[in-house]
Amino acid sequence: MTERFLLLYGLEFMLTFLLAIVWGLTGLAANGLKYAAFRRWRRAARFGCRAGVVLVLLWCAAVAATWYSLGWEFVMDRIAVMLPLLALPAMLVVRTALPRLRGTAELTPESAAHAAASIHTMTVGALLVLYLLLLDIPSVPDARESVAYLAALAAAAILLRLYHRRRAGIIRLRGQGIRTFALRTAGWTLSAAVLLAAWHLWSLDRSKFPASMPMIHPETFEYGGGAVFPPADMPGDREIHGHHGHHAAAAADGSAVVSVTELTGPRTGEPDRRFTLVAQKKRIELPTGHTVEAWTFNGRVPGPELVVREGDLVEVELINKDIDAGVTVHWHGVDVPNAEDGVPGVTQNAVMPGESHTYRFVVHETGSHWYHSHQTASIQVVKGLFGAFVILPRDEPDRAGADLTVFSHDWETPDGPRTALHLAEPGDRRIIRPGTEVRLRLVNSASLTKTFSLHGASFRVAAIDGWDIRGPEETEGIGLKIGGGGRYDVTFTMPDHPVALALHGEEGGVSAAVMFSRDGTGTADIGPVAAMLDPLEYGAPAPAPAPFGENIEFDREFLMVLDQIYFGHYNGRSNALWAINGEVFPHTPTYAVEEGDLVKVRIVNRSLVYHPMHLHGHHVFVLSRNGKPYRGSPLMLDTVLVEPGEIWELAFRADNPGVWMDHCHVLEHAAWGMAMHLTYANVTTPYLAGEATGNHPE
Repeated sequence: MTERFLLLYGLEFMLTFLLAIVWGLTGLAANGLKYAAFRRWRRAARFGCRAGVVLVLLWCAAVAATWYSLGWEFVMDRIAVMLPLLALPAMLVVRTALPRLRGTAELTPESAAHAAASIHTMTVGALLVLYLLLLDIPSVPDARESVAYLAALAAAAILLRLYHRRRAGIIRLRGQGIRTFALRTAGWTLSAAVLLAAWHLWSLDRSKFPASMPMIHPETFEYGGGAVFPPADMPGDREIHGHHGHHAAAAADGSAVVSVTELTGPRTGEPDRRFTLVAQKKRIELPTGHTVEAWTFNGRVPGPELVVREGDLVEVELINKDIDAGVTVHWHGVDVPNAEDGVPGVTQNAVMPGESHTYRFVVHETGSHWYHSHQTASIQVVKGLFGAFVILPRDEPDRAGADLTVFSHDWETPDGPRTALHLAEPGDRRIIRPGTEVRLRLVNSASLTKTFSLHGASFRVAAIDGWDIRGPEETEGIGLKIGGGGRYDVTFTMPDHPVALALHGEEGGVSAAVMFSRDGTGTADIGPVAAMLDPLEYGAPAPAPAPFGENIEFDREFLMVLDQIYFGHYNGRSNALWAINGEVFPHTPTYAVEEGDLVKVRIVNRSLVYHPMHLHGHHVFVLSRNGKPYRGSPLMLDTVLVEPGEIWELAFRADNPGVWMDHCHVLEHAAWGMAMHLTYANVTTPYLAGEATGNHPE
């Protein structure tokens, strides 16, 4: 699926560029027709028109092939918005320009003006399509977008017709020639460059975020076909959105408003487990041998492994010693109450140097999870503010056998980027006696997708994202592809020879490895990965109906289309942007639900890279991928790795009220726009984000 998508989208991308180039050059040739009916201008314009029309037909064929092969979601903007911008002016060129450019037809200034006007209209259409593809992708088109761009094309066609007719009259009276043509072309080119530079500066300034703003914007609410309810007022609404209300104790429909500050864990009672995390800077030595200045919890990376049991009341005090930008702790994959989620500007304020914040919550699940700062996460997680959070089953008093958490992390070193495997707990954990039952909890704390492999022993994948796999089969020689933020638990029996855990880079080579043996020495043969484990095909199907059966009726259904904007402006900076439904935060959709709703989300990845999508506060059940339902163990995930060209259908029950982030865990993608929210009816937050607040949730 991914290869087919990349081929078809690459073909369309190339054809769009060729359309803009060919019609741009054809427009240049057509402009010379009015000044002197030189044969070379006529031949060039005629050849360009024919080539351009062929390219339009090829573009249409590529879009049709994409529709047939991948589905409507991959072409809906192409057909609804872009196709009319190419097809209508192409028909105008065939009807108006080509007959006048035939070698036998007489070419007067007036007929040349008619031909030039239609060709330039086609040029405008091709440039509009290129603009949409690169700078303003209309992923989920609506009538407004279709009408707006068609209106722009129609206005351009009328103005071009008037302009060329006027120029033809002037040329007929004054007899202007090639010199005037060259000077006017240079003038128009310079004017276009000045306008483009002015637009760039204006757009940069316009993209800047307010000094403070709410993270939830009522104009972005989508209800997924379910009941519509009025948004609860957020702080700053009056200033930012022009609302004239104020934070009230009731929503517009009269129901009670709940603040996220009320959605806490137990405030009283002796905790079963109490921890302290101190955020501080410290120079550390990496497993690669490099020394870097890291941002740490308790002076180490990873931070201390927090081990609790199902049902425990957990209390964690966060103290910021010297991280100037402020810190928080987000419990990745743990469905905590909303106020404990650790997102600055949404569920709390960032903890600044010298300050502290206490999290209290009861854990109602088991498995391998992790914690990390959510304040400017694309910087702070990279620098080391993360650690393991392991929840043992209620009836398992101790960690049996060898139970090790292993992080994969990418570091910036003096020698460039390096990938390291970190054991969560210090000590010589690589020494394992033969016959020992081993559980490796593999965590990808990096943004880039990683492939793990185990050599020297057969193994089982016991859990994914902390949820047990039913009936895991023993396997060997396969790779485990884990997206940013994801986790796999691997179990095996230690043999009487070394076992290697290897990490493979995106190019396929081994980028890091950890060796386990009876005495901590020895080697294992690390071979290539022959195949990847498919989580939808692995394990045994449940004998009873899955959490979401085939015939279930959903209260709300949402479409999430992931796209790339190749060049854009975001908060005063220029870069490639990452879009949801054609928008970047804060204009991305906000999914609005009511407590108890059954929700279905269809994720379509139309970008050229993968996106591990992470919904806070909930686990999602996988219904299907690319139209095919799972055939192995039922999958409950909190981080879904969506490859290019893939379509995932997910379901969850809205059973954890609050305001929740949903974002790509390639943290740079979230920092450049690929973030949105899930909000419950009548839930509000008093917190704001922005430079003036010190809160920067990514």
